[in-house]
Amino acid sequence: MRLRFRLFHLFIAFTLGILVGAAFLLYTSDFTASSPTITSIFSPDGMHEFTSAIDSASSSLELEVYVFSYRALADELIEAHERGVEVRVLLEPTLSGNNPNLETAEYLRDAGVEVRWATPSRTNHAKFLIIDGKRVLVGSHNWSWHAMNENREASVLIDDEATVGEFQQLFEQDWQAAYS
Repeated sequence: MRLRFRLFHLFIAFTLGILVGAAFLLYTSDFTASSPTITSIFSPDGMHEFTSAIDSASSSLELEVYVFSYRALADELIEAHERGVEVRVLLEPTLSGNNPNLETAEYLRDAGVEVRWATPSRTNHAKFLIIDGKRVLVGSHNWSWHAMNENREASVLIDDEATVGEFQQLFEQDWQAAYS
């Protein structure tokens, strides 16, 4: 009888240990799966991170940017488009003076990239790129040679489903309100 009693207690302790261990594993795997990954990008010399983000796309790139004048980045988007990535670009139409976005829009459209103009009812000063609906690159960088090579700029690449979802929602809202 005493042996049965001890075996029963060992069985209960063993079962509780398994349950506690399983709960811990489930909790920690859920916690780490939802923790965002954030990569800092600084300029000058931040161009490589931008091109790497574009090159990593396999299905879609959605760009909303205030100034886009850097031909090398336009070429990266065109290359992505040519390899089958859906590329949509939303630009600010009302830059004062010589608007470099006009030339970039024409260059991208000639290559088959879909380009729209942000609604003129307010200035669209946003600067972000959504990659495959899974990551977002956001910060102070305009897409210009000066921003990538001379200015002090700071951006981050965020890999977080909830954050990317918010940017995706914003992009779709702005895209629907935009014009060709």
